[in-house]
Amino acid sequence: MTNYQIRLTNEQERESLVLVKMDAPPETVRTPSPCYTVMYGQNNQEAYRVITVSSDEAHTDKLVIPDKPWSQSPGLKGVTTPLLAMPVPGRESVDGKSEHYLICYNTTKKELTYRTIATLHKDPYTISLMVDDRSVSAYWNSMANIKYPVASMPVPRRHNVEGKSEHYVYHYDEQGKLYYSTISISRDATHADRLVVERRPVADWWKASLTGIGQLAEIFPVPGQQDVDGKSQYYVFHRLNATKKLMYRKIAITCDPQHTDTLVTEDRPVADYWSNSLKGVE
Repeated sequence: MTNYQIRLTNEQERESLVLVKMDAPPETVRTPSPCYTVMYGQNNQEAYRVITVSSDEAHTDKLVIPDKPWSQSPGLKGVTTPLLAMPVPGRESVDGKSEHYLICYNTTKKELTYRTIATLHKDPYTISLMVDDRSVSAYWNSMANIKYPVASMPVPRRHNVEGKSEHYVYHYDEQGKLYYSTISISRDATHADRLVVERRPVADWWKASLTGIGQLAEIFPVPGQQDVDGKSQYYVFHRLNATKKLMYRKIAITCDPQHTDTLVTEDRPVADYWSNSLKGVE
């Protein structure tokens, strides 16, 4: 089996790892230790926790709220296989909360759904349901040809530009080949979405930074390293194809129109380097 390619099984359809940055927009606000809600599910274990990662060079991670079942959160009740979260433009850090679109895979209906959730920035970090589940195919024109999304990344310097924010969305096709598409979401009340760039194979366009990844699980910005010296850095989490061991690497994307990617840090086991905050997350 080659790099970037997996065959999705029923077990993989139930695997989840989603990090929701709750207390700051992706590029415009730097906080000392931004908080994240971590949702994960595997081997019949479905839980969420709250962690912080410092914005200094140490990037110290800390567990803030230990695991709770999805069913205990008003915003997560009834979810099946959450896949990725994207901030709702204009609804980040409003009245002490941030709103996100949470895109999930419904294992019963075998379709993508999404809901809008809002996360409180302080204890008890309540996740509320703002808009109940809807079909992605009915409401997201930009994802019409996306079968199984697994991660998204804010495009550097394309946050709230001309009233829109752009994201790379990484997704697998039916054969398990990894692609990415570029989409935009408007900041006004309609939050209209649009496909900016058609899907492209990750193997062809992200050779410098994503060569050798297994099953992609999540991507999120490195705190304090957004638009620094003309680059933005991201953590990339993935599972090794053979063992399912959760790994991470650090990559960088230039903020110019070329958006050139580079590998900053080679793969490391999450269990060894995120033991303070992600212990037990598989």
